[in-house]
Amino acid sequence: MKRSIVLLILLLMLSLFCPPLTAQRSKTKKPPDENDYYRMISFPLPDDVVLEVGGLDWLDKGKKRLLVCTRHGEVWELDNVYVDAPAVAGKPVKGKGKDGKLHDSEPDPTQVVHYRRLLSGLHEPLGLLVRDDGIYMAQRGELTRVRINKKGKIDTVEAFCDEWETSGGYHEFAFGPKEDRDGNLWVTLNRPFGNGQEGTAYWRGWAVKIDRKGKMHPVCPGLRSPCGLGTNADGAMFYTDNQGDWTAACKLSHLKPGLFQGEAVGLLSCDHPLSTMKHPGKGYPISGLLWPDAVQKMKWLVPPAVWFPYPQMGRSHSDVLCDITGGKFGPFAGQVFVGDQANAIVVRVFLEKVDGEYQGACFPFRKGFGSGVLRMCWGRDGSMFAGGTNRGWGGGSKPYALDRLVWTGKVPFEPHEMRATPTGFRVTFTRPVDRDTARDVKSYAMKCWTYKYHSGYGDPPRNLRDLTVEKVRVSEDGRAVDLEVKGLAAYHVHELRLDGVRDRDGEPLLHPIGYYTLNRIPGKEARTKR
Repeated sequence: MKRSIVLLILLLMLSLFCPPLTAQRSKTKKPPDENDYYRMISFPLPDDVVLEVGGLDWLDKGKKRLLVCTRHGEVWELDNVYVDAPAVAGKPVKGKGKDGKLHDSEPDPTQVVHYRRLLSGLHEPLGLLVRDDGIYMAQRGELTRVRINKKGKIDTVEAFCDEWETSGGYHEFAFGPKEDRDGNLWVTLNRPFGNGQEGTAYWRGWAVKIDRKGKMHPVCPGLRSPCGLGTNADGAMFYTDNQGDWTAACKLSHLKPGLFQGEAVGLLSCDHPLSTMKHPGKGYPISGLLWPDAVQKMKWLVPPAVWFPYPQMGRSHSDVLCDITGGKFGPFAGQVFVGDQANAIVVRVFLEKVDGEYQGACFPFRKGFGSGVLRMCWGRDGSMFAGGTNRGWGGGSKPYALDRLVWTGKVPFEPHEMRATPTGFRVTFTRPVDRDTARDVKSYAMKCWTYKYHSGYGDPPRNLRDLTVEKVRVSEDGRAVDLEVKGLAAYHVHELRLDGVRDRDGEPLLHPIGYYTLNRIPGKEARTKR
Protein backbone atom coordinates (compact mmCIF):
# COMPACT_ATOMS: atom_id res chain seq x y z
CA MET A 1 0.00 0.00 0.00
CA LYS A 2 2.78 2.42 0.95
CA ARG A 3 4.62 1.54 -2.28
CA SER A 4 1.49 2.39 -4.34
CA ILE A 5 1.16 5.76 -2.63
CA VAL A 6 4.84 6.56 -3.30
CA LEU A 7 4.44 5.66 -7.01
CA LEU A 8 1.32 7.82 -7.28
CA ILE A 9 3.14 10.80 -5.74
CA LEU A 10 6.05 10.32 -8.19
CA LEU A 11 3.68 10.23 -11.17
CA LEU A 12 1.95 13.41 -10.01
CA MET A 13 5.30 15.18 -9.66
CA LEU A 14 6.32 14.07 -13.16
CA SER A 15 3.07 15.39 -14.62
CA LEU A 16 3.68 18.75 -12.94
CA PHE A 17 7.26 19.19 -14.08
CA CYS A 18 7.18 17.38 -17.45
CA PRO A 19 4.87 18.95 -20.06
CA PRO A 20 3.05 16.72 -22.56
CA LEU A 21 5.13 15.36 -25.44
CA THR A 22 3.25 17.47 -28.01
CA ALA A 23 4.05 20.62 -26.02
CA GLN A 24 7.73 19.64 -25.82
CA ARG A 25 7.89 19.10 -29.57
CA SER A 26 6.17 22.40 -30.33
CA LYS A 27 8.70 24.28 -28.17
CA THR A 28 11.74 22.66 -29.73
CA LYS A 29 10.61 23.05 -33.35
CA LYS A 30 10.91 26.46 -35.02
CA PRO A 31 7.59 28.13 -35.81
CA PRO A 32 6.23 27.40 -39.29
CA ASP A 33 7.14 29.95 -41.95
CA GLU A 34 5.50 30.72 -45.30
CA ASN A 35 8.86 30.29 -47.08
CA ASP A 36 8.98 26.64 -45.97
CA TYR A 37 6.01 25.87 -48.21
CA TYR A 38 5.93 28.51 -50.95
CA ARG A 39 9.25 29.79 -52.23
CA MET A 40 9.42 33.30 -53.68
CA ILE A 41 11.57 33.89 -56.76
CA SER A 42 11.97 37.55 -57.76
CA PHE A 43 12.84 38.67 -61.28
CA PRO A 44 15.54 41.30 -61.76
CA LEU A 45 14.66 43.81 -64.48
CA PRO A 46 16.76 45.56 -67.11
CA ASP A 47 17.42 49.19 -66.20
CA ASP A 48 15.31 50.47 -69.08
CA VAL A 49 12.24 48.30 -68.37
CA VAL A 50 9.53 49.88 -66.20
CA LEU A 51 7.42 46.78 -65.61
CA GLU A 52 4.37 48.19 -63.81
CA VAL A 53 2.35 45.08 -64.53
CA GLY A 54 -1.19 45.58 -65.81
CA GLY A 55 -1.77 42.12 -67.24
CA LEU A 56 -0.19 38.66 -67.55
CA ASP A 57 -0.77 35.73 -69.91
CA TRP A 58 1.08 33.25 -72.09
CA LEU A 59 1.79 33.83 -75.78
CA ASP A 60 2.15 30.11 -76.48
CA LYS A 61 0.13 27.07 -75.39
CA GLY A 62 3.24 25.50 -73.85
CA LYS A 63 3.43 28.47 -71.45
CA LYS A 64 7.06 29.29 -72.20
CA ARG A 65 6.72 32.90 -73.38
CA LEU A 66 5.17 35.22 -70.81
CA LEU A 67 3.37 38.34 -72.03
CA VAL A 68 3.19 41.39 -69.78
CA CYS A 69 1.30 44.59 -70.49
CA THR A 70 2.18 47.60 -68.37
CA ARG A 71 0.44 50.61 -66.96
CA HIS A 72 2.69 52.72 -69.20
CA GLY A 73 1.11 51.20 -72.31
CA GLU A 74 3.78 48.68 -73.31
CA VAL A 75 3.65 44.96 -74.06
CA TRP A 76 6.71 42.81 -73.24
CA GLU A 77 7.55 39.21 -74.05
CA LEU A 78 9.66 37.35 -71.46
CA ASP A 79 11.43 34.07 -72.18
CA ASN A 80 13.27 31.57 -69.93
CA VAL A 81 11.10 32.44 -66.93
CA TYR A 82 11.23 29.09 -65.06
CA VAL A 83 14.82 29.43 -63.82
CA ASP A 84 15.63 29.32 -60.09
CA ALA A 85 18.00 32.30 -60.08
CA PRO A 86 16.76 34.66 -62.81
CA ALA A 87 19.33 37.15 -64.10
CA VAL A 88 19.59 39.95 -66.65
CA ALA A 89 22.13 39.81 -69.47
CA GLY A 90 25.10 42.07 -68.77
CA LYS A 91 24.02 42.76 -65.19
CA PRO A 92 26.50 41.36 -62.62
CA VAL A 93 25.20 39.02 -59.94
CA LYS A 94 26.51 38.52 -56.43
CA GLY A 95 28.25 35.24 -55.71
CA LYS A 96 30.60 33.85 -53.06
CA GLY A 97 34.26 33.58 -54.03
CA LYS A 98 36.89 31.20 -52.68
CA ASP A 99 37.49 33.66 -49.85
CA GLY A 100 33.87 33.26 -48.73
CA LYS A 101 33.05 36.88 -49.55
CA LEU A 102 30.46 38.18 -52.01
CA HIS A 103 31.78 39.28 -55.38
CA ASP A 104 30.26 40.53 -58.62
CA SER A 105 30.35 38.02 -61.44
CA GLU A 106 28.80 37.49 -64.85
CA PRO A 107 25.41 35.75 -64.72
CA ASP A 108 25.08 32.12 -65.71
CA PRO A 109 23.73 32.21 -69.32
CA THR A 110 21.23 29.46 -68.50
CA GLN A 111 19.63 31.73 -65.87
CA VAL A 112 19.26 34.82 -68.06
CA VAL A 113 15.67 35.96 -68.69
CA HIS A 114 15.13 37.57 -72.08
CA TYR A 115 12.99 40.71 -72.39
CA ARG A 116 11.57 41.89 -75.73
CA ARG A 117 9.21 44.82 -76.20
CA LEU A 118 6.47 44.08 -78.72
CA LEU A 119 4.31 47.19 -78.50
CA SER A 120 4.00 50.65 -76.93
CA GLY A 121 1.59 53.55 -76.99
CA LEU A 122 -1.46 51.93 -75.36
CA HIS A 123 -3.59 53.82 -72.83
CA GLU A 124 -3.07 52.15 -69.47
CA PRO A 125 -4.03 48.55 -70.29
CA LEU A 126 -5.07 46.76 -67.08
CA GLY A 127 -5.57 43.21 -68.22
CA LEU A 128 -4.31 40.82 -70.88
CA LEU A 129 -5.81 37.67 -72.38
CA VAL A 130 -4.44 35.52 -75.20
CA ARG A 131 -6.87 33.62 -77.46
CA ASP A 132 -6.41 31.87 -80.79
CA ASP A 133 -7.66 34.96 -82.63
CA GLY A 134 -5.43 37.48 -80.89
CA ILE A 135 -4.24 39.23 -77.73
CA TYR A 136 -6.94 41.20 -75.90
CA MET A 137 -6.34 44.11 -73.53
CA ALA A 138 -8.74 46.57 -71.92
CA GLN A 139 -7.60 50.15 -72.42
CA ARG A 140 -9.49 53.02 -70.84
CA GLY A 141 -11.74 53.55 -73.83
CA GLU A 142 -11.84 50.20 -75.61
CA LEU A 143 -11.15 46.49 -75.67
CA THR A 144 -8.18 46.15 -78.01
CA ARG A 145 -7.22 43.13 -80.10
CA VAL A 146 -3.61 42.66 -81.22
CA ARG A 147 -2.55 40.10 -83.79
CA ILE A 148 1.00 38.73 -84.07
CA ASN A 149 2.31 37.12 -87.26
CA LYS A 150 4.34 33.93 -87.56
CA LYS A 151 7.58 35.92 -87.30
CA GLY A 152 6.56 37.11 -83.84
CA LYS A 153 5.89 40.69 -84.90
CA ILE A 154 2.78 42.81 -84.48
CA ASP A 155 0.48 42.55 -87.50
CA THR A 156 -2.54 44.62 -86.44
CA VAL A 157 -3.80 46.64 -83.47
CA GLU A 158 -7.55 47.20 -83.62
CA ALA A 159 -10.49 48.27 -81.48
CA PHE A 160 -12.51 45.10 -80.87
CA CYS A 161 -15.15 46.93 -78.80
CA ASP A 162 -15.45 50.61 -77.83
CA GLU A 163 -19.10 50.82 -76.80
CA TRP A 164 -18.57 52.13 -73.27
CA GLU A 165 -18.04 55.83 -72.65
CA THR A 166 -15.43 57.91 -70.84
CA SER A 167 -15.87 61.39 -69.41
CA GLY A 168 -12.21 62.20 -68.83
CA GLY A 169 -12.62 61.91 -65.09
CA TYR A 170 -9.90 60.69 -62.78
CA HIS A 171 -9.80 56.91 -62.28
CA GLU A 172 -11.84 55.87 -65.30
CA PHE A 173 -9.95 52.59 -65.50
CA ALA A 174 -11.09 49.56 -67.48
CA PHE A 175 -10.06 46.17 -66.06
CA GLY A 176 -9.86 42.90 -67.96
CA PRO A 177 -10.73 41.02 -69.98
CA LYS A 178 -11.48 37.63 -68.47
CA GLU A 179 -13.24 34.89 -70.47
CA ASP A 180 -16.29 32.93 -69.40
CA ARG A 181 -17.29 29.42 -70.48
CA ASP A 182 -19.32 30.78 -73.39
CA GLY A 183 -16.38 32.67 -74.85
CA ASN A 184 -17.58 36.12 -73.74
CA LEU A 185 -14.96 38.61 -72.60
CA TRP A 186 -15.80 40.44 -69.37
CA VAL A 187 -14.58 43.95 -68.49
CA THR A 188 -15.22 45.95 -65.32
CA LEU A 189 -15.40 49.74 -65.55
CA ASN A 190 -14.23 51.99 -62.71
CA ARG A 191 -16.50 54.78 -61.60
CA PRO A 192 -14.92 58.20 -62.28
CA PHE A 193 -13.43 60.34 -59.52
CA GLY A 194 -12.42 63.98 -59.48
CA ASN A 195 -13.58 67.08 -61.32
CA GLY A 196 -15.29 67.35 -64.70
CA GLN A 197 -18.23 65.43 -66.07
CA GLU A 198 -18.21 62.87 -63.27
CA GLY A 199 -20.71 60.09 -63.74
CA THR A 200 -22.21 61.45 -66.98
CA ALA A 201 -20.64 58.80 -69.22
CA TYR A 202 -22.67 55.65 -69.76
CA TRP A 203 -21.64 52.35 -68.16
CA ARG A 204 -19.19 53.72 -65.62
CA GLY A 205 -19.40 51.50 -62.53
CA TRP A 206 -20.70 48.54 -64.56
CA ALA A 207 -19.57 45.05 -65.46
CA VAL A 208 -19.99 44.36 -69.17
CA LYS A 209 -19.32 41.39 -71.40
CA ILE A 210 -18.33 41.42 -75.07
CA ASP A 211 -19.36 38.58 -77.36
CA ARG A 212 -17.22 37.03 -80.09
CA LYS A 213 -18.46 39.59 -82.62
CA GLY A 214 -17.34 42.53 -80.48
CA LYS A 215 -20.82 43.51 -79.29
CA MET A 216 -21.05 44.79 -75.70
CA HIS A 217 -23.73 43.51 -73.30
CA PRO A 218 -24.11 45.36 -69.96
CA VAL A 219 -24.39 42.94 -67.03
CA CYS A 220 -24.90 44.84 -63.78
CA PRO A 221 -24.23 48.21 -62.08
CA GLY A 222 -22.87 49.17 -58.68
CA LEU A 223 -19.10 48.64 -59.05
CA ARG A 224 -16.72 51.15 -57.51
CA SER A 225 -13.06 50.36 -58.25
CA PRO A 226 -13.35 46.79 -59.58
CA CYS A 227 -9.70 45.89 -60.16
CA GLY A 228 -10.09 42.09 -60.00
CA LEU A 229 -12.10 39.78 -62.19
CA GLY A 230 -12.22 36.00 -62.61
CA THR A 231 -14.23 32.80 -62.41
CA ASN A 232 -14.46 30.31 -59.56
CA ALA A 233 -14.32 26.53 -59.97
CA ASP A 234 -18.00 26.51 -61.02
CA GLY A 235 -17.36 29.00 -63.83
CA ALA A 236 -19.27 31.83 -62.11
CA MET A 237 -17.78 35.29 -62.65
CA PHE A 238 -16.64 37.28 -59.59
CA TYR A 239 -15.01 40.65 -59.08
CA THR A 240 -13.13 42.39 -56.30
CA ASP A 241 -13.90 45.92 -55.21
CA ASN A 242 -11.96 48.39 -53.11
CA GLN A 243 -13.06 50.14 -49.93
CA GLY A 244 -14.56 53.60 -50.43
CA ASP A 245 -17.90 55.31 -50.95
CA TRP A 246 -20.77 52.85 -50.50
CA THR A 247 -18.15 50.14 -49.94
CA ALA A 248 -17.48 49.45 -46.26
CA ALA A 249 -14.45 47.23 -46.88
CA CYS A 250 -12.84 45.43 -49.81
CA LYS A 251 -14.93 42.54 -51.06
CA LEU A 252 -15.35 39.63 -53.45
CA SER A 253 -18.77 39.53 -55.10
CA HIS A 254 -20.66 37.39 -57.61
CA LEU A 255 -21.59 39.34 -60.76
CA LYS A 256 -25.30 38.67 -61.22
CA PRO A 257 -27.09 40.08 -64.30
CA GLY A 258 -29.57 42.84 -63.61
CA LEU A 259 -28.81 43.24 -59.90
CA PHE A 260 -27.05 46.01 -57.99
CA GLN A 261 -23.57 45.66 -56.46
CA GLY A 262 -23.89 48.71 -54.18
CA GLU A 263 -22.08 51.78 -55.58
CA ALA A 264 -24.56 54.48 -56.61
CA VAL A 265 -22.88 56.00 -59.70
CA GLY A 266 -23.69 52.97 -61.86
CA LEU A 267 -27.43 53.58 -61.39
CA LEU A 268 -27.12 56.67 -63.61
CA SER A 269 -26.88 54.37 -66.63
CA CYS A 270 -30.14 52.57 -65.80
CA ASP A 271 -32.04 54.90 -68.15
CA HIS A 272 -30.13 53.53 -71.15
CA PRO A 273 -32.16 51.20 -73.43
CA LEU A 274 -29.55 48.44 -73.01
CA SER A 275 -29.61 48.56 -69.20
CA THR A 276 -30.36 45.21 -67.56
CA MET A 277 -31.70 46.93 -64.43
CA LYS A 278 -34.47 49.44 -63.96
CA HIS A 279 -33.61 52.36 -61.68
CA PRO A 280 -35.24 51.65 -58.29
CA GLY A 281 -36.54 55.20 -58.04
CA LYS A 282 -36.01 58.44 -56.15
CA GLY A 283 -34.49 58.01 -52.71
CA TYR A 284 -32.58 54.85 -53.63
CA PRO A 285 -30.17 53.50 -52.66
CA ILE A 286 -30.91 54.09 -48.98
CA SER A 287 -27.83 55.23 -47.06
CA GLY A 288 -27.13 54.53 -43.39
CA LEU A 289 -28.58 51.05 -42.92
CA LEU A 290 -26.68 48.12 -41.48
CA TRP A 291 -26.16 45.43 -44.13
CA PRO A 292 -28.73 42.98 -42.62
CA ASP A 293 -31.36 45.72 -42.94
CA ALA A 294 -30.13 47.00 -46.32
CA VAL A 295 -30.57 43.65 -48.08
CA GLN A 296 -34.09 43.33 -46.67
CA LYS A 297 -35.20 46.81 -47.74
CA MET A 298 -33.46 46.70 -51.15
CA LYS A 299 -34.07 43.25 -52.64
CA TRP A 300 -32.00 44.07 -55.73
CA LEU A 301 -28.86 44.75 -53.63
CA VAL A 302 -26.26 41.95 -53.82
CA PRO A 303 -24.32 41.30 -50.59
CA PRO A 304 -20.65 40.41 -51.00
CA ALA A 305 -19.83 36.71 -51.06
CA VAL A 306 -16.76 37.53 -48.94
CA TRP A 307 -15.74 40.64 -47.04
CA PHE A 308 -11.98 41.15 -46.60
CA PRO A 309 -11.55 42.65 -43.11
CA TYR A 310 -9.68 45.94 -43.40
CA PRO A 311 -6.68 46.23 -43.07
CA GLN A 312 -5.78 42.71 -41.82
CA MET A 313 -6.75 40.99 -45.06
CA GLY A 314 -5.76 43.79 -47.39
CA ARG A 315 -6.64 47.33 -48.41
CA SER A 316 -6.80 47.30 -52.21
CA HIS A 317 -7.75 43.93 -53.68
CA SER A 318 -7.02 42.95 -57.24
CA ASP A 319 -6.88 39.81 -59.38
CA VAL A 320 -9.06 36.71 -58.93
CA LEU A 321 -7.26 33.45 -59.77
CA CYS A 322 -8.88 30.03 -59.35
CA ASP A 323 -6.51 27.14 -58.59
CA ILE A 324 -6.81 24.97 -61.70
CA THR A 325 -3.35 23.40 -61.29
CA GLY A 326 -4.66 20.00 -60.23
CA GLY A 327 -2.54 19.91 -57.08
CA LYS A 328 0.69 21.32 -58.54
CA PHE A 329 0.32 24.36 -56.28
CA GLY A 330 -0.46 22.44 -53.11
CA PRO A 331 -3.63 21.33 -51.34
CA PHE A 332 -5.94 24.17 -52.42
CA ALA A 333 -7.24 22.97 -55.80
CA GLY A 334 -10.50 24.67 -56.77
CA GLN A 335 -10.11 27.51 -54.27
CA VAL A 336 -9.55 31.14 -55.26
CA PHE A 337 -6.52 33.35 -54.70
CA VAL A 338 -6.93 37.13 -54.56
CA GLY A 339 -4.14 39.69 -54.79
CA ASP A 340 -3.85 42.91 -52.83
CA GLN A 341 -2.00 45.93 -54.13
CA ALA A 342 -1.69 47.96 -50.95
CA ASN A 343 -0.34 45.22 -48.65
CA ALA A 344 1.62 43.29 -51.33
CA ILE A 345 -0.04 40.02 -50.31
CA VAL A 346 -2.15 37.19 -51.73
CA VAL A 347 -5.09 35.86 -49.73
CA ARG A 348 -6.96 32.57 -50.16
CA VAL A 349 -10.76 32.20 -50.48
CA PHE A 350 -13.02 29.19 -50.00
CA LEU A 351 -16.49 29.56 -51.55
CA GLU A 352 -19.63 27.51 -51.09
CA LYS A 353 -23.30 27.84 -52.01
CA VAL A 354 -26.00 28.14 -49.34
CA ASP A 355 -29.61 28.44 -50.54
CA GLY A 356 -28.22 28.86 -54.07
CA GLU A 357 -26.06 31.90 -53.17
CA TYR A 358 -22.29 32.13 -52.80
CA GLN A 359 -20.61 32.91 -49.49
CA GLY A 360 -17.42 31.76 -47.85
CA ALA A 361 -14.23 32.39 -45.93
CA CYS A 362 -10.93 34.15 -46.54
CA PHE A 363 -7.57 33.18 -45.05
CA PRO A 364 -4.08 34.70 -45.11
CA PHE A 365 -1.85 32.97 -47.66
CA ARG A 366 1.43 34.69 -48.63
CA LYS A 367 3.07 38.02 -47.89
CA GLY A 368 6.38 39.51 -49.02
CA PHE A 369 5.82 40.22 -52.72
CA GLY A 370 8.16 42.81 -54.19
CA SER A 371 5.38 45.26 -54.95
CA GLY A 372 1.63 45.56 -54.69
CA VAL A 373 0.10 42.50 -56.40
CA LEU A 374 -2.07 43.51 -59.35
CA ARG A 375 -2.16 40.48 -61.67
CA MET A 376 -1.47 36.73 -61.39
CA CYS A 377 -1.33 33.71 -63.71
CA TRP A 378 -0.37 30.02 -63.57
CA GLY A 379 2.82 28.67 -65.08
CA ARG A 380 3.07 25.29 -66.80
CA ASP A 381 4.57 23.76 -63.63
CA GLY A 382 1.74 25.08 -61.44
CA SER A 383 3.77 27.98 -60.05
CA MET A 384 2.09 31.36 -59.58
CA PHE A 385 3.44 34.39 -61.43
CA ALA A 386 2.50 37.67 -59.72
CA GLY A 387 3.16 41.13 -61.08
CA GLY A 388 2.39 44.50 -59.65
CA THR A 389 2.92 48.15 -59.04
CA ASN A 390 2.57 50.42 -56.04
CA ARG A 391 1.35 53.29 -58.26
CA GLY A 392 2.12 55.61 -55.36
CA TRP A 393 -0.17 53.76 -52.92
CA GLY A 394 0.86 50.15 -52.82
CA GLY A 395 2.96 48.02 -50.51
CA GLY A 396 6.16 46.11 -51.03
CA SER A 397 9.75 47.30 -51.19
CA LYS A 398 9.75 48.16 -54.91
CA PRO A 399 7.71 50.49 -57.13
CA TYR A 400 6.99 47.54 -59.46
CA ALA A 401 7.95 43.87 -59.53
CA LEU A 402 7.48 40.44 -61.05
CA ASP A 403 7.63 37.44 -58.69
CA ARG A 404 7.10 33.70 -59.00
CA LEU A 405 5.69 31.57 -56.18
CA VAL A 406 6.69 27.89 -56.22
CA TRP A 407 5.25 25.17 -53.98
CA THR A 408 8.07 23.30 -52.25
CA GLY A 409 6.06 20.06 -52.00
CA LYS A 410 5.60 20.38 -48.24
CA VAL A 411 1.96 20.65 -47.12
CA PRO A 412 1.41 23.52 -44.67
CA PHE A 413 -0.81 22.92 -41.65
CA GLU A 414 -3.73 25.21 -42.47
CA PRO A 415 -7.50 25.50 -42.14
CA HIS A 416 -8.48 24.08 -45.55
CA GLU A 417 -12.20 24.80 -45.72
CA MET A 418 -14.65 26.59 -43.45
CA ARG A 419 -18.29 25.67 -44.13
CA ALA A 420 -21.43 27.03 -42.52
CA THR A 421 -23.69 24.61 -40.63
CA PRO A 422 -27.07 25.23 -38.93
CA THR A 423 -25.32 25.50 -35.55
CA GLY A 424 -21.87 26.85 -36.43
CA PHE A 425 -19.05 25.84 -38.74
CA ARG A 426 -17.26 22.77 -40.00
CA VAL A 427 -13.53 23.40 -40.45
CA THR A 428 -11.32 20.96 -42.34
CA PHE A 429 -7.53 20.90 -42.17
CA THR A 430 -4.70 20.08 -44.55
CA ARG A 431 -3.17 17.70 -41.99
CA PRO A 432 -4.73 15.62 -39.18
CA VAL A 433 -5.11 17.49 -35.91
CA ASP A 434 -4.00 16.53 -32.42
CA ARG A 435 -7.29 15.43 -30.86
CA ASP A 436 -6.61 16.83 -27.39
CA THR A 437 -5.99 20.38 -28.60
CA ALA A 438 -8.64 20.26 -31.31
CA ARG A 439 -11.51 19.19 -29.03
CA ASP A 440 -10.73 21.80 -26.39
CA VAL A 441 -13.12 24.76 -26.73
CA LYS A 442 -10.37 26.99 -25.33
CA SER A 443 -8.37 26.40 -28.54
CA TYR A 444 -10.86 28.62 -30.37
CA ALA A 445 -12.10 32.20 -30.15
CA MET A 446 -14.80 33.83 -32.23
CA LYS A 447 -16.40 37.19 -32.77
CA CYS A 448 -18.64 38.70 -35.43
CA TRP A 449 -19.59 42.07 -36.85
CA THR A 450 -21.37 43.71 -39.75
CA TYR A 451 -20.94 47.00 -41.63
CA LYS A 452 -23.04 50.03 -42.42
CA TYR A 453 -24.17 50.44 -46.02
CA HIS A 454 -23.75 54.16 -46.63
CA SER A 455 -22.38 56.78 -49.02
CA GLY A 456 -19.40 57.59 -46.82
CA TYR A 457 -15.89 56.27 -47.33
CA GLY A 458 -15.47 52.81 -45.78
CA ASP A 459 -16.81 51.74 -42.42
CA PRO A 460 -15.53 50.25 -39.15
CA PRO A 461 -17.01 47.01 -37.77
CA ARG A 462 -20.54 47.53 -36.41
CA ASN A 463 -22.42 45.40 -33.89
CA LEU A 464 -19.09 43.84 -32.92
CA ARG A 465 -19.44 41.12 -30.30
CA ASP A 466 -17.78 37.99 -28.98
CA LEU A 467 -19.26 34.58 -29.72
CA THR A 468 -19.08 31.40 -27.68
CA VAL A 469 -17.81 28.09 -29.03
CA GLU A 470 -19.90 25.75 -26.91
CA LYS A 471 -19.00 22.32 -28.29
CA VAL A 472 -16.34 20.78 -30.54
CA ARG A 473 -16.52 17.43 -32.29
CA VAL A 474 -13.42 16.01 -33.99
CA SER A 475 -13.84 13.67 -36.96
CA GLU A 476 -12.48 10.13 -36.76
CA ASP A 477 -9.66 10.85 -39.22
CA GLY A 478 -8.70 14.07 -37.43
CA ARG A 479 -9.17 16.12 -40.59
CA ALA A 480 -12.21 18.12 -39.47
CA VAL A 481 -13.86 19.75 -36.48
CA ASP A 482 -17.50 20.74 -36.04
CA LEU A 483 -17.91 23.85 -33.96
CA GLU A 484 -21.20 24.58 -32.22
CA VAL A 485 -21.34 28.36 -31.89
CA LYS A 486 -23.75 30.49 -29.90
CA GLY A 487 -24.74 33.81 -31.47
CA LEU A 488 -24.52 33.28 -35.25
CA ALA A 489 -25.80 36.28 -37.20
CA ALA A 490 -26.79 36.60 -40.86
CA TYR A 491 -24.96 39.18 -43.00
CA HIS A 492 -22.13 39.32 -40.48
CA VAL A 493 -18.44 38.49 -40.78
CA HIS A 494 -17.46 35.69 -38.38
CA GLU A 495 -13.84 35.72 -37.28
CA LEU A 496 -12.45 32.39 -36.11
CA ARG A 497 -9.14 32.11 -34.27
CA LEU A 498 -7.62 28.63 -33.84
CA ASP A 499 -4.49 29.51 -31.87
CA GLY A 500 -4.64 26.43 -29.65
CA VAL A 501 -5.03 23.80 -32.38
CA ARG A 502 -2.00 21.60 -33.13
CA ASP A 503 -1.32 18.82 -35.60
CA ARG A 504 -0.25 15.35 -34.50
CA ASP A 505 3.38 16.46 -34.31
CA GLY A 506 2.51 19.39 -32.06
CA GLU A 507 2.92 22.01 -34.79
CA PRO A 508 0.66 25.10 -34.76
CA LEU A 509 -1.26 26.32 -37.77
CA LEU A 510 0.68 28.44 -40.23
CA HIS A 511 -2.21 30.93 -40.31
CA PRO A 512 -4.53 30.28 -37.32
CA ILE A 513 -7.32 32.62 -38.45
CA GLY A 514 -10.18 32.76 -40.92
CA TYR A 515 -13.08 35.11 -41.67
CA TYR A 516 -16.40 33.67 -42.85
CA THR A 517 -19.02 36.00 -44.39
CA LEU A 518 -22.24 34.38 -43.19
CA ASN A 519 -25.05 35.76 -45.36
CA ARG A 520 -27.30 32.74 -45.03
CA ILE A 521 -27.40 30.25 -42.15
CA PRO A 522 -28.09 26.74 -43.52
CA GLY A 523 -31.49 25.43 -42.50
CA LYS A 524 -32.87 28.86 -41.70
CA GLU A 525 -35.79 30.22 -43.69
CA ALA A 526 -34.53 31.03 -47.20
CA ARG A 527 -34.45 34.71 -48.05
CA THR A 528 -35.29 36.29 -51.36
CA LYS A 529 -32.99 34.91 -54.08
CA ARG A 530 -30.78 37.54 -55.66
